[in-house]
Amino acid sequence: MTSKRLYSGDWVLTSLLLDRAERFTDETAIIAMAEDLTWADLIIRAQSVAGYLQQLGVSKGDRVATMLPSTPDYLAAWHGILWCGAIDVPVNNEYRGLFLEHIINDAGAEVLVIAADWVPRLQGLNLHNLKHIIVAGDFDAASSFQIHAFSDALSSKAGQLVTTDAKDTTYLMYTSGTTGAAKGVIHNNRSSINYIMPFVEGLALDDDDVCYSMFPLFHQMGRSACTTTAIWTGTPVVLRPSFSASEFWQDIRSTGATWMGYFGVVIALLARQDASPDDRNHRLRRAFGASAPRELIPEWKERFGVQLYETYGSTEIGLGSGLGSGPPKTGTMGLPTKQLELQIVDEFDNPLPANEIGEAVWRPRKPDTIFQGYWDRPEATVQAWRNLWFHSGDAGLIDEDGYFIFKDRIKDSIRRRGENISSIMLEESVLAEPGIAECAAYAVPSEIGDTDDEVMIAVVLEDPVAFDAAELFTNLCKTVPRHAVPRFLRLKEELPRTPTQRIQKYKLRDEGITSDSYDRESMGIFPER
Repeated sequence: MTSKRLYSGDWVLTSLLLDRAERFTDETAIIAMAEDLTWADLIIRAQSVAGYLQQLGVSKGDRVATMLPSTPDYLAAWHGILWCGAIDVPVNNEYRGLFLEHIINDAGAEVLVIAADWVPRLQGLNLHNLKHIIVAGDFDAASSFQIHAFSDALSSKAGQLVTTDAKDTTYLMYTSGTTGAAKGVIHNNRSSINYIMPFVEGLALDDDDVCYSMFPLFHQMGRSACTTTAIWTGTPVVLRPSFSASEFWQDIRSTGATWMGYFGVVIALLARQDASPDDRNHRLRRAFGASAPRELIPEWKERFGVQLYETYGSTEIGLGSGLGSGPPKTGTMGLPTKQLELQIVDEFDNPLPANEIGEAVWRPRKPDTIFQGYWDRPEATVQAWRNLWFHSGDAGLIDEDGYFIFKDRIKDSIRRRGENISSIMLEESVLAEPGIAECAAYAVPSEIGDTDDEVMIAVVLEDPVAFDAAELFTNLCKTVPRHAVPRFLRLKEELPRTPTQRIQKYKLRDEGITSDSYDRESMGIFPER
């Protein structure tokens, strides 16, 4: 693609934003529910937030946690942190309890920028490094921390730009903790930019494109694939806090969106809507994501005029396959991207031939273009990078044409509504409740289809007579992220174990939802939004 808007400077995010503000000053950069921002607006706000952070003592390399909805405020905070040379630590907006405490402490964040509605979640947490909380929205100043208003940060004097280079860290994106406590994935300026290249090239983005993002900015889809890609191309991004099936197409039409990311459930829900003469009355032409039902991909092209690209990626490697290397192939997740090499290996890391299932391992073709390791976890980094390949923990194969087919998760994970859930963190939260002796969290089939899981827990009680299932569900609604609250519960006298006392979750999964299972939704218990 030839475009005057494409950025061609060095791989530093602050330089990228400066370039956009200088070249496209009064053009729209962000389209949001509350307000739109021009490129000039965005950089002015980022500079102001940087100045305020510097007044609080934030300097190069410090970690600043962000927990905000997908609004212009988040863009100002995120890029203000970069302006200081500091490291952003995006926090899942659903986190609370041990999930929230772990990330803030593990990153060593001394400053947290958070929405006012979520400040009560900090009560009772042991946040031993945190000194300052900057609150967006109306709040009660009573706190053991120093509380500041985000509105004051936005009106602060512009901060001094701290020079960074391609290897300086930009953010720690925490994994969902599918095999243990969540780990901070380290990304620098170079890998932050490398992440977006398959989208720029594979979607053939041009000067009149508009991105539509329904993903939170703590998620790589919202932060990198959508927003940073749009910044690179100098074109607008539409930020929406969530997906609405009833309002989706009208929103696409009114914003002029031409490309977007998706979760499989989004594709299925929109396909179920009644056909309309307006089904092609929009500018949307390309969409990428994962887990779209195979039979709906050609239907979307025919009915809506939208080409769907099934892709594979992760927090660590960015986009591994599906864009930028060749045409899509139904039933696969595309060819490996130009930036990465892929092998399928056996349990001893020996490469496997085509059409044999093994573990997908990846490595970059250029230095520092995927993650640089796990924050403060050298042993985990070495283990993940054993034999000079990054081990994804995912099972798959490469077919006879070189296309990647994802088969299953080797890691013990649960995926619900597009979010990976740490079974270990969920189990710890359940065990914190009174009367619970043991717990195993695992996935069971969802009513939505094969692309989604429901969360189930099996528990062993200290005193079965005193147990109240409704009370346990209600408490968990308050202490764990909404998407991670278990739907189903089974009482067990003992959990199945191996001779080495590991819980055999596959046996629990095979048993599925039994007649003696408690169903939270049937009991009328739902977590608050």
